Amino acid sequence: MEITETPVVTVMKELIKPERIAETHISYVFLKGDEVYKVKKSVDFGFLDFSSKKKRKAMCILEKELNERFCKGIYLDVLKIVRKEKSFDLVKYDSSLLTIDYCVKMKRIADDAFLSTKVAKGLVNASDAVRIGENIAKLFKNIKTDPYAAESNGSYDIVKFNCEENFAQTEGYKGNLIDPAQFDFIKKQTMRFLAENEALFTRRLKEGYVVDGHGDLRLEHIYMDGDDFGLIDCIEFNQRFRFNDVISEIGFLSMEVDQMGRTDFSDGLLEGFFKVYDDEDSKKLLNFYRCYRAYVRAKVTCFLLSSKDESWEHYKKNKDDVTKLMNMATLYASNMFETKSLVFYGLMASGKTKNAKVFAELLPVRHVNTDVVRKVMHGIDPETKVHVDFGVDIYSKENSLKLYDELGRIAEANRKLGRMTVVDGSFSKTEYLDRMKAGYTGKFLKIRFFASEDEILARLEKRKSRVCVTDGRVEIYESQKKTAQEIGADFEVETTGRAEENTKGILRFLINEA
Repeated sequence: MEITETPVVTVMKELIKPERIAETHISYVFLKGDEVYKVKKSVDFGFLDFSSKKKRKAMCILEKELNERFCKGIYLDVLKIVRKEKSFDLVKYDSSLLTIDYCVKMKRIADDAFLSTKVAKGLVNASDAVRIGENIAKLFKNIKTDPYAAESNGSYDIVKFNCEENFAQTEGYKGNLIDPAQFDFIKKQTMRFLAENEALFTRRLKEGYVVDGHGDLRLEHIYMDGDDFGLIDCIEFNQRFRFNDVISEIGFLSMEVDQMGRTDFSDGLLEGFFKVYDDEDSKKLLNFYRCYRAYVRAKVTCFLLSSKDESWEHYKKNKDDVTKLMNMATLYASNMFETKSLVFYGLMASGKTKNAKVFAELLPVRHVNTDVVRKVMHGIDPETKVHVDFGVDIYSKENSLKLYDELGRIAEANRKLGRMTVVDGSFSKTEYLDRMKAGYTGKFLKIRFFASEDEILARLEKRKSRVCVTDGRVEIYESQKKTAQEIGADFEVETTGRAEENTKGILRFLINEA
């Protein structure tokens, strides 16, 4: 990226001789050795005002003060950039020398220490996420917040205003960048949730869950270096963005990780966070705030695209991002009042597993395949073929009942984290569904997948030469078809079309069902 060569950039290049300069829409960052120097731009975006040296000085001081709550030894000093006769220097910010500008001096954090890098490189897993989530929660638990400031910046009325502002600012994108049905659904669910839960939001404020927090809790703002753990770059420039319910903070991080397709890591973060904030109100608010955060990210991307056209090289990617974020917000909205689970069922080779995989790739759900869980329960590699007669050995009724008990337990654990589960299996007996329901306190929606007999037999024939987890084959298909009981479908999908289109259809079903 080409850096805009302003006078302060020229001076800092001469003073610091940086190895690298990074530029954002609000600052310049100069990296040299073990140190980082951040200079705020002279900009005024309404929600952010750095237009005078006096304001930039105040924001530099506030940035250091606020971020020191979340990390130790990273924010080193606030310095003044000054002229000394024919040269320049960096001195204490309260010096009387002629001011050019101000900057924050920081200790440089290694790129590999940031959680964004660790997740991208596969250096952390879901177990690590639990510990990270708990550490984040402890940082928020120790924040001292002025109750008057919390009420002024994080009350129910402020939350409602923020939501209404989102919809007002995006109304013009309906039918272009935003699907109208999704817009209407998310707005309806959000405003209904607010109307029905005003007492909940007020209680959260009074009980101290609304804190002078971070405001921009993302993977790139979290670092881990040995035993050293912390957060950086909290929002200093707008209290309305920084004062949040703690669940809004972890909800933002969870949503970002969901967007990456790492629901396992996201759920680990939540599991750790809820070890500290282990109350039903916190869990009740999770999907409301995940929906809100996904919608805000979609909105900001719409703003960016509104000044571009399709000739811009990044246009398609950003438009795809809007679609994904709106799909995520829609799914969160469908689970805002109650976290549901989906049963993708049908005869072998009906297309349920393929559709479940695509659904889970496109949306933030946990996909659980009955064949995989069954084999894992018996110590068998999921891709190992088990060639037994229909209804015997690991497929006996006794083992099947144990399987569906376990599936209910898995779905319930996911439900407690606000996560929709997609359980993919044949569900050929009503008893199996009943056993799964016995261990689950939420609502199951049943989606039946089907295809023509010729199509199913052709698919089973193709499986003979492929490695896959299912043991379905032509010679046992007839047995399953004859003995299968109908468990009743809330929605049906014929699977000769594209799975991506089927996902859209199921999402529309969830909108209509809510």
